[in-house]
Amino acid sequence: MAKEKKDWQASLKLAQEALNKTDEEKTPKLYQARKELVDTLQYNENMRLRAEKAEAKAKAEKETPTKPAETETPKNYPLKEAVGIVRALKDVHDEDVERVEKFAASEGLSITEALKNDDLKAILRNREEQRRTAEATNTGGGKRGTSKTTGKELFKHFKSTGELPDSDEEIQKLAEAELQERMGSK
Repeated sequence: MAKEKKDWQASLKLAQEALNKTDEEKTPKLYQARKELVDTLQYNENMRLRAEKAEAKAKAEKETPTKPAETETPKNYPLKEAVGIVRALKDVHDEDVERVEKFAASEGLSITEALKNDDLKAILRNREEQRRTAEATNTGGGKRGTSKTTGKELFKHFKSTGELPDSDEEIQKLAEAELQERMGSK
């Protein structure tokens, strides 16, 4: 790289000397061509310098160790503080613990202070409501089985409520169960 740098600088210096020796009035085309060559070489030299600076900066950034994310390393709290955090998080759902930690870090608060924050309370209430709604609507993918009621069950229901079944099949079962009941009681 050092040799290339010297070559570029030597080429630029030679071109500038040639340009200075050229008489613009006697040979305008030659002067113009040499001026363009000097401009091009100067531009290339500037680009080379910029590239070197960028490479040096990238190398320096690569070599400096970066801090690992805070969530990757476990935090060591003093025992008293850890107990306070555990007590504060006892009513927080497991899925929300990480959210509480992020909120506390972003606001610069301790976890116990963050749990007193109205904004965080609203977020946690909303998340709890979403969990309750999801649990209540539990839309499972499986088919629900249909239960077949027996004639005896239909007969008991008819005797207690006086309501006839909806389907013809159930009415048939009810009639058979009533017939068996009458035959069994004689």
